[in-house]
Amino acid sequence: MKNNSNFVQGNYSPNKHEDQKYLNVNNDFLKYIDTISPWNLDPKEVIAQFPAFVGYVNLARTLSLYELYKKVQELSGDIAEVGTFKGASFLLWAKLITLFEPYNATQVYGFDWFKGMDSGETKGQFVGSYETLIELIHLQQLENIALLYKMNVIEEAKAFIGERPHLRFKILFIDCSIKEVMECALDAFYPRLVTGGVLIMDHYNLKISPHESDITDKYIGKNKIMQLPFNRQPTGYVIKEE
Repeated sequence: MKNNSNFVQGNYSPNKHEDQKYLNVNNDFLKYIDTISPWNLDPKEVIAQFPAFVGYVNLARTLSLYELYKKVQELSGDIAEVGTFKGASFLLWAKLITLFEPYNATQVYGFDWFKGMDSGETKGQFVGSYETLIELIHLQQLENIALLYKMNVIEEAKAFIGERPHLRFKILFIDCSIKEVMECALDAFYPRLVTGGVLIMDHYNLKISPHESDITDKYIGKNKIMQLPFNRQPTGYVIKEE
């Protein structure tokens, strides 16, 4: 058998390409954004014609959340999202509930401290605005469905759950890369995920969130973690069977 050591160690390095699967796609998308930015598009037109402008990666993310919602539509329970950022998925859940469960009690609970990342390479990033998101909820008349809580999940999640013994979830979406937040969120909320409910992890098996895989595996037991074949993120979901 041919010795491939020089190939591996010299001309080709697996580590060099480990984080570059989407490099060309990302670069093309950024070029596209740079191209259309000077067009001064009317926001009303962009919103009304959003499929004409959105990238297929972002569209796939939206469709993936819809597909996961459809798996639990007929289950009893609410939706919890830890890490709302600017509200894209949080308000999507609220609108799906409005469309498909107009007569059910289902609500979506959003949790964020709105300070962004507090350490590592992404420190200071992903800062959302609580006030802006509250205004969007109000303007779209979603106050009775979209319940937003500005809180430190590490310090407050257990008490929040303890004060609401009735509360059960059919979707738990963890979209936060802070190790302590993920740990506390799963510890507080995962026991309230109903049988057949879906746990969604945004960065499972991704280097950018190095602790997420271990923390998820710790809580899901023998339940399989799966992925949808057409989207980049979320990277994993679990249907809770035990």
